[in-house]
Amino acid sequence: MSFISHLATRFPAMAGTAKAIEKPTKSLDALGSDIMHLRFQYWYRYLTTYGETIAKAKPQFASFKEKVMNPAELTYREVAVGAVCGLQVYGAFTVGTMLGRKSIIGYNEGKKAHH
Repeated sequence: MSFISHLATRFPAMAGTAKAIEKPTKSLDALGSDIMHLRFQYWYRYLTTYGETIAKAKPQFASFKEKVMNPAELTYREVAVGAVCGLQVYGAFTVGTMLGRKSIIGYNEGKKAHH
């Protein structure tokens, strides 16, 4: 049993994809062309529906703003979710900082330049 067949048995939603991989009906050039067309379609639809996305986000932002303006009405669950999200953002920032410095603690000083 190939890896793809095994994957299809473990994840039934992948069965159609696994079948198409094992017995391809398109050349790689045709597949690449389809991917480029779909990628263009995705970005076109993404950019042209941006206004709709913003319009849908406005009520959610209004709800968030109302909760922030009235912190006494927050539930413990909302506080916990906010704390977890805050910790995740802080963790991502910290990891990014470490990668940028190329060091876990402090900056690598290396050789000091003579002026």
